[in-house]
Amino acid sequence: MARVYLAKLKRIVSGDVLESSARRRLIHLLLADERVQAQIHRQAEQTGMPLLSVESEALKQLNTLCADFSPSVVERLYPLFSLLLHHLYPRIELRGLNTLHDIGRTHQLVYLPTHRSHIDYLLISWALYRERLPLPQVAAGDNLNLPLLGPILRRGGAFFMRRRFLDDPLYTQLFRRYLSQLLEGDKPLEFFIEGGRSRTGRLLPARRGLLGMTLDAWQEQCSKPLALIPISINYDLCLENSQYLRELGGQPKKQESLAGLIGAATNLLRRCGGAYLNLGEPLLLEPGQQLPPAEQIGQRMLQRSNAATIATPLARLACLLPGQIEAAVQRADLVRRLSLLNQLLRELGVALPHPDPCAEEIIADAIRRHQISAMGERLILTDRQAAGLCFYRNGLSHALILPGMMLLLVARLGSPSKSTVTRLLRALLPYLNAELHLPEHYLQDSALASLRNRLLQLGLLVDDTTHLRLAEHPLALTLIRLAEPVLLRQYLLIMVLEQQPSIEESQLLELVSRLAGHIHLWYGYQAPDYADKRQLAPMLKQLDRDGLLSLLQGVVEVTRELKPLVRTGQKLLPPVLLQEAARWLQRH
Repeated sequence: MARVYLAKLKRIVSGDVLESSARRRLIHLLLADERVQAQIHRQAEQTGMPLLSVESEALKQLNTLCADFSPSVVERLYPLFSLLLHHLYPRIELRGLNTLHDIGRTHQLVYLPTHRSHIDYLLISWALYRERLPLPQVAAGDNLNLPLLGPILRRGGAFFMRRRFLDDPLYTQLFRRYLSQLLEGDKPLEFFIEGGRSRTGRLLPARRGLLGMTLDAWQEQCSKPLALIPISINYDLCLENSQYLRELGGQPKKQESLAGLIGAATNLLRRCGGAYLNLGEPLLLEPGQQLPPAEQIGQRMLQRSNAATIATPLARLACLLPGQIEAAVQRADLVRRLSLLNQLLRELGVALPHPDPCAEEIIADAIRRHQISAMGERLILTDRQAAGLCFYRNGLSHALILPGMMLLLVARLGSPSKSTVTRLLRALLPYLNAELHLPEHYLQDSALASLRNRLLQLGLLVDDTTHLRLAEHPLALTLIRLAEPVLLRQYLLIMVLEQQPSIEESQLLELVSRLAGHIHLWYGYQAPDYADKRQLAPMLKQLDRDGLLSLLQGVVEVTRELKPLVRTGQKLLPPVLLQEAARWLQRH
């Protein structure tokens, strides 16, 4: 099937290779723009290059950058992509697209999807075309401008941009003018708010560069209101999961290539379960409105994406299976706990698939896809399976972190008062939000009291009038185990900073990642996501905002006493882990 599919793609694209006249006109319009011409003259003067040479370079960059959308190619590719998607993902669930018809009449649309797979591009465009919505111009990395793939993406509306270019004034000016032209033409835009694909399943911090440029260009035009549309995308099986594990294990990231594309075509033969796309709540902006910084808007988009997450069957299964490789779970016990987890998620307002497969079907599908193993009625994980499930478990971490953390506080503090639990959890909230991008309603003043009441109603907590205690509930320990790794990683960062109050940021992130990875392997748990140092950067920024440290020119300087935080961590985390962490730091 893979070879036939690629051959059809080649025939379709080769039948429409002529560059459109609209694209040629746009390129010449951009090249003649007075701001572009001023930058060309400035660069020629500064570098001593002939003016025609600089202009020729600008023309070359525009030819690489600009999309060449072809409705006829899209129309011919649609049946082929439908066949591919439904083969890969027999279950495709789309939500929220019907709202776009009304918003699109009154607002300039900018789609901001999460990014976990290269399939994301295809799924979004296929879904929009299926709904008879205009296809967006899609920002793609120039690493995807490959033979065969590049022309297909370009004719589907992709424009290829450099990953970093602010140090190139000419390219920056060309890109800004191109962005302005797209917005002036009322064309929908699409780019991934995280920048690149998440290797861990968690959302990465928002990249504010392209978002900031888009907002600037829109404010210059101000022709109509702007709608920023968050899109949550999740899969029961992400095709790149094995590749991500290799990269997190230390192997270098493979550069995209035609040979790699052809090799990856064998993945088209797989059956990957479900793909789930859900639109989050749009952020509607009016012309002339005073906007917060792009970084804050980006954070809100990530929070709204997480609020729109559909709890996939595999993500729920991953949350319930132990991280310890040698541990086993009885099938009947897992079925019962899946039902209880579903009840908790509904109480928390987390969307489930509709219709939702039964627990037995979820388990059977995961076994068939080799994501878990069965020995009779016992379910076990190989080391590779345990590592792979972390990706899917992390996709629900934002939804379950607060219940897990509340239960952890009650368990470790020994029947604390309600006010103590609320006070400590409120203190942790900014750091949990910085790392996990909690849905906005989780941060409301009444959210913690409401959460406590839900846990009491579900029987996870017991109210002894003035104090809380942990109930003997099948989910209680599971939720604590989901929260503990997050708290541990943040505590280890504080622990290292206390010992080394002045340290280079890169050295700090490397040291904490290695320490956290060591602790989990030593304790018998798989935690490949600890190798992604980008997960620690948001907490550093939050500590900087809170005045506990300063982060300047790549150097971290502690500015306030950290012992209170250390003492709190010592109360909440197992002593054996902290002792091993101290021993490891002494050796390193």
